[in-house]
This record gives sequence, structure tokens and C-alpha cells, in this order.
Amino acid sequence: MVLLGDMLVVLGSYSIAYLLRFFVHSFVEAFPVTKGIPPVTDYMLTAPVVMFMWALALSWQGAYKRVHLSALDDGIRIFRAAMMGTLLSMSAMFLYRDASFSRLVFLLGGGISYLGIYAYRQLVKVGYIAWVQSNKRPKRVLILGSGYLSTSLQKILERQGDRAILNAKEKEMEVGAIRHTILRSRINEVLLAHASMSHNDIVALAGFCEDHHVTFRLIPDILEIRMGEVLIDESLGVPTFQIKPVSLQGTAFLTKRIMDVTLASIMMGVFAFPLFMIALIIKFTSRGSIFYKHERVGFRGRPFQFMKFRTMVSNADDLLMGLKAKSDRKGPVFKMKNDPRVTWIGIFLRRYSLDEIPQFLNVLRGEMSLVGPRPQVLWEAKHYDEWAKKRLNVLPGITGLWQVSGRAELTYEQMIELDVFYIEHWSPGLDIKILLKTMPAVLFAKGAY
Repeated sequence: MVLLGDMLVVLGSYSIAYLLRFFVHSFVEAFPVTKGIPPVTDYMLTAPVVMFMWALALSWQGAYKRVHLSALDDGIRIFRAAMMGTLLSMSAMFLYRDASFSRLVFLLGGGISYLGIYAYRQLVKVGYIAWVQSNKRPKRVLILGSGYLSTSLQKILERQGDRAILNAKEKEMEVGAIRHTILRSRINEVLLAHASMSHNDIVALAGFCEDHHVTFRLIPDILEIRMGEVLIDESLGVPTFQIKPVSLQGTAFLTKRIMDVTLASIMMGVFAFPLFMIALIIKFTSRGSIFYKHERVGFRGRPFQFMKFRTMVSNADDLLMGLKAKSDRKGPVFKMKNDPRVTWIGIFLRRYSLDEIPQFLNVLRGEMSLVGPRPQVLWEAKHYDEWAKKRLNVLPGITGLWQVSGRAELTYEQMIELDVFYIEHWSPGLDIKILLKTMPAVLFAKGAY
């Protein structure tokens, strides 16, 4: 049904593009028609090819596999598919020699199709969830297990809005009790997440689920400590799990670096005047330098000079030892809501993250990235365990996943989990998503101090 709707949107979008190009006065004035108006039948004959190319592009981007995505994630995925669908359609049409086609029609059609498909899919998603909730027919999911992994799965499923989640308690982990729960609660899907069950019990439970047409999914224990992508390798004759290496290396690292340099250069130009004004205010309202430079731990544990606008009194580092016991965040990291060292202008700069602007210079120098784990001070990094040390496998960032997920309101453990998740799931789309979420997080100053 979703595929059919997508294709009808594409057909309607290209029809609108044809009308805009040749019959809307403002378009014709801006882009004069020099070869006459081609018959609409030429374009209608190409419709099956165009729709096939778009279906291919959407399928390639996984638009018909993972349907439970946030609006932003869905927008990024559909945008990639729209780019591909437009290019494939244009390429196919220009290989067709019996008619001449307007490139503007295909560009307009691609843009309108993107907006139309995105809007259509969001309406379908909202309508489906509303139907599920009003008819009280959610998909019933039973999660077996405890700990971080099962908790994360529950949160993900709850956000999707069309699931009813049940958790088996430790005393209910016996196979007979689980079978009874499946039948009594009319379970549609079972997720086994790090449960202490024997292999025989797991096989027996999977067989029971198959007999009763219940989906059974097993999540390996290794994902409790490594949430990256797992590949199935059959080169040994039997299925084995292979943990995919960290994404940020090789061409991925180069792609991210090009994005960083390009966007940081643009931002330095945009913020040139605000930089100058902030510098003047700091200079004339408190003693000390305009910039605060501090040694931080960077890529692969290498130290570098971290830059910010100074927001504290000039002897702030000397006063730190006397304040460590008053930290609002547990763990080897210092964060204090009402830090007495912060100046009055510093409070404003910190609240709206304006003190971070000079870090674009760190990005241009190759010491930081726009997105990544925040650089830590030396004494904090010395207390890292093996899990937290993964944060040092990439360039530190100006913003990151935990900055758009609560900032200072998060615990130390949540901060580390989000940073490691980012490292193991990096993609250009994830960086774009975080950058887009950073602006409202900064404007509303949630968790900032």
C-alpha cells in the first residue's frame, strides 16, 4: 500500500511539474520555452519508467524495510532516495531518442515528489498510530531479559507508538511461564535480550513461537557491550557473528573531514561580526584574556589546546579543586549548575552556547570535528574505563548526540553510552540530524549551564 501511494505521489508530482514548466506564466518568463510545448503524451509514456526508477531508489534506501523512523530520519532517507530517483529518471529519459524532454520538468518533479512522499508518509504514520490506539489493537511485544539492552529496546518500541510492551520478571523466565504469558497475553512478538536461559530452553521457546505464529527474535549478549552493526558471516560453513569495525575510518573519515572544513569555514564567515562584538564585551567587562585555552584530550588521546570565549574569572582553574566535591554530576567529570566562577556575561554565553564559537578554529586546524564526543580535560580522561576510552577513537566535537539529548541533565553513564553509540553508528545522515537538532537545543537552552 505504501509503495502504491508513493508511486501515485510521483505520478502526480511530475504532472504538476509539467504544468508549472509550460503553463505557469512566471515559470515561462523565467525559463523561456524555446522548442515549443511538447505533447503531454510524450511525458505520460515515460511515467512507468520514472515510477520504476523512484521505486528502485526508495527500495535501495530501505524505505520499505524500516518504517518506524523519526520524522527527521525519514526526511533524510527520502531525500537521498529523491536525489537518486531524479538522477536515474533524467538519465533514462535522455537515453530515449524519440522525444526531447525538459530537464526543468524532471528537477521540479523530483523536488515536488520529495515533499509529497515525505508528507504522505508522515500522514500514513500518524493515521496508522491513531487507528491502532483508537481501536486498541497494538502489536503485543514481550521482552525477555534485564539490563541496559532490554531497557533501550523498550524505550525504542514505546516511541514507535503502535506496540504494547510487556517485560518478563526474573521469576517468570522459566520456559513454561513464558509460554503461558504468550498465550494469555496474546503476544505477537518475543524479543530475547540477554536473558539467562540455556540453549535448549531458547530452542524450545523458538519452536513454541513458530508453532503459534509468534515472531521470535534473539539479540546476542555481545550487543550489551557493542551496539554496532553485526554482520553474519557464513565463510566457515556455519553462521557466525562478525562485529563491524568502528565506522569512522578510511573514506568515512575523509567524508566527515570535508564536511567539517566546508561548514566550519561558512560558519566562521557568518559569525564574524558576533565574534567581534562578544570579544569586545568580554574585554571590557572582566579582567583576563578574551579566549580561554585549555589542554584537552583529543583524537587517540593526543592533547590539544581547546578554545572558548572566556566565561569565568581569570583564576578559575585555581579555584576548581575547592569545588570538585560540589559537582552536580556523578563520575569522573565536573559540572556545577551555580558555579561561582562564571561571570555575568559568561552566564549568557553559556546558556546559548555562544562561548563555543571559537572552536570552529579547532575544527579548521584538524583538532576537532563539528559533531563528536566532547573533549575532556586531562584529569577526567585519566579515570576512563575501557568502555569510555572508545570516545578517544574519533575527533572530539563541538556538538554531539548527548548535547541534543539533555545536555547537562544527563548522567555520566548516559553521556558515555550516547557517545559510544554515535561512534559505532556514524553516517553523514546522523551528523546532519545532530546539527539540525543542535539549533533548537541551543535556542531553548535545555540543560545548559
